[in-house]
Amino acid sequence: MIFDLYGKIIFSKELNEDAKKAVEEVIKEADTLFLKGVPKGKEEEASKIMFYGINGNTLNLNILSGRYSRAHDAIIRLKKALAQKLGKEFKIGVRKVIVDKYIIELKDERANKLKNFKIPECKIEVDDDSIRLIFENLEEGEIKRNIVDIAIKLVREELEKEDLTSRVCKIPPGTIVKEYKAKRTINFFEDPTDVAEKLGWIKKFPGRGQWIYLPPITALFRAFEELIVEKIKNIGFVEVLLPKLIPLEIMYKMRYLEGLPEGMYYVCPPKREPELFEEFVNEMMVKKEIPIDKLKSLLRDPAYVLAPAQCEPFYQFLEREVIDAEKPIMFFDRSGWTYRWEGGGARGLDRVNEFLRVECIWVGTPEIVEEIRDKTLKAAEKLAEELDLEYWVEVGDDPFYLEGRKKEDRNIEFPDVPKYEMRIWLPHIKDERKGVAVTSANVHGTHFVEGFKIKDYKGRKVWTGCTGYGITRWVVGYLSQYGFNFDDWHPIINKKIKKLPEVPKLITWP
Repeated sequence: MIFDLYGKIIFSKELNEDAKKAVEEVIKEADTLFLKGVPKGKEEEASKIMFYGINGNTLNLNILSGRYSRAHDAIIRLKKALAQKLGKEFKIGVRKVIVDKYIIELKDERANKLKNFKIPECKIEVDDDSIRLIFENLEEGEIKRNIVDIAIKLVREELEKEDLTSRVCKIPPGTIVKEYKAKRTINFFEDPTDVAEKLGWIKKFPGRGQWIYLPPITALFRAFEELIVEKIKNIGFVEVLLPKLIPLEIMYKMRYLEGLPEGMYYVCPPKREPELFEEFVNEMMVKKEIPIDKLKSLLRDPAYVLAPAQCEPFYQFLEREVIDAEKPIMFFDRSGWTYRWEGGGARGLDRVNEFLRVECIWVGTPEIVEEIRDKTLKAAEKLAEELDLEYWVEVGDDPFYLEGRKKEDRNIEFPDVPKYEMRIWLPHIKDERKGVAVTSANVHGTHFVEGFKIKDYKGRKVWTGCTGYGITRWVVGYLSQYGFNFDDWHPIINKKIKKLPEVPKLITWP
């Protein structure tokens, strides 16, 4: 891979001759700076400054790298080094970093697979064996949000799709296996996120991919949750309360750390040293800002993640236990939020970093596990048809637990179709027929059984499965087809809610 960056570092004021010399000193040492963390023997792939020029308060740069100390990481390192030197010697700060153009080139004979592939905020150019990702006008915040890394990951996943799934899935991913057309006329064609914000049903929270859900939409959330819970209880699931703070060792056993390490929120416990935190508080009070570096020094190493799949504690519950596989264990959990770091992919209500789900998990023989999966999928289909929601079911692509298989082959057993995904149609998307995935029905085969050493007392095969009903996305799909007028809603929903709560009235909002 080649990373070719054209950007600039803008200082708080124009550089005099002495300050320019200081900048040049830092640049001369940049090769050493960029070599930190580069494996021995890979030094040629580290970042190098190919060109620089100083104009007023701006340092223009061209940085070229291979896959180590990549150019976008290098410009952030350089900014820190310059800020330290210029701030100490000349009281000059660094105002911001801007990447005017960033070209990332990958060589791959499968490049043509990406001809129609699109990634937000990134242009993709494809030749026979070459892929170029082109970013323009990136700022430091976007770099730190890992949008470059996420784009590279998405490209690699797209290239690997066929190779990975062809070994597991007997039906091509994306194949539609069932479709339901609404019997009523759909007359609402607006983006539900935009309308919900205008009506005051939701309010943007400062955290990326998070919202405050106000009483009207919360009532709809709870109505869907109750309807789903009624159906899965009829199948035989019983409710449990599962932790949402998951130790890293559990994620390691799930192979989720291998599959999508950049897709989780990591949690660092604090050190129990009150006197040091007093220093942190005092510094914050004096400076009127949060001293992040001081806070970092008071935190232990990452030890947990916030639950990204919601089913993680179930496998730990069964770890090294012996079960009767003919008597399936069937739990469901609805006790809290699920967290996934979408980075630059977070948008609207349909793709958030914090969302509500009803999660079903079970264990049993292969035949029983597949039968239960089919029942959970049928429950979702039945609910959608009762509500006259237009939907389709397709063969899912790359369930998250398959990600780790890219690193090794452990001879794991899988069903013919590991994942089915149910999508509700979004009428407001005009260019193509798009749906929001509201239910994911999965059979893991022996993936988790192997990782957590779960056994049957007669030595029979043991499989596991999980089905997630995304309450947040069910609500998005429903509002997309029914709109926001309570009187136009389906009687089943109206009966559950009875009377829609009002939006709190503030002087300045909504």
